[in-house]
Amino acid sequence: MGFELEREVNEHFAPFYPFVAEELLAEFGRDTGRVLEIGPYGPGVAVALAKKCPEMSFVCGDENSGALAYFRECIRREKMNSRIEIQPIDKYSLLFDAETFDLVVFRGGLFFWDDQEKILAEMNRVLKPGGVGALGGGFGAGASDELIESLLPEARELNSRLGKKRLSLDEVKAIAKSSGLSDRSRIAQTHGLWIFWRKN
Repeated sequence: MGFELEREVNEHFAPFYPFVAEELLAEFGRDTGRVLEIGPYGPGVAVALAKKCPEMSFVCGDENSGALAYFRECIRREKMNSRIEIQPIDKYSLLFDAETFDLVVFRGGLFFWDDQEKILAEMNRVLKPGGVGALGGGFGAGASDELIESLLPEARELNSRLGKKRLSLDEVKAIAKSSGLSDRSRIAQTHGLWIFWRKN
């Protein structure tokens, strides 16, 4: 499968990965643990987290062979081969045991796929008790308006070419509710749209 457009999106969003990482760390409340980043819009968040948190370990992957090749290229470039493991991953059927990860992230996950409830259920299944899940996307709560505005037109055009869905707050709340997570989740909307939850 081709990966040219996804690669372009990932490279365009590179300035925002540190801000997304900071938002995730604020939600997670820790700087240690095992992290899963689900693609194809990776591994930028994993790399940014790895730079900030030397005691974290990471798995990142996607089912697209082009994504996997790109991920491997990225971690070689960042000298993160020993920190970030790349694996084929099916977002609908994660091939990991239950309660494997402390933090599970799917940036872009809300906007391009059907059966969101199944994705959320799988993310939650592989979370350890007390772990945090993050499904959504955006620029990062701490990103400046100036930086966002400078890159927003091209970001919108690229996302449109990929078929990004526009979701209302009510639609996102409905996804969380139908997944059985609404009582332990919150929806963040600062420079993005995320469902965050902590596993009981």
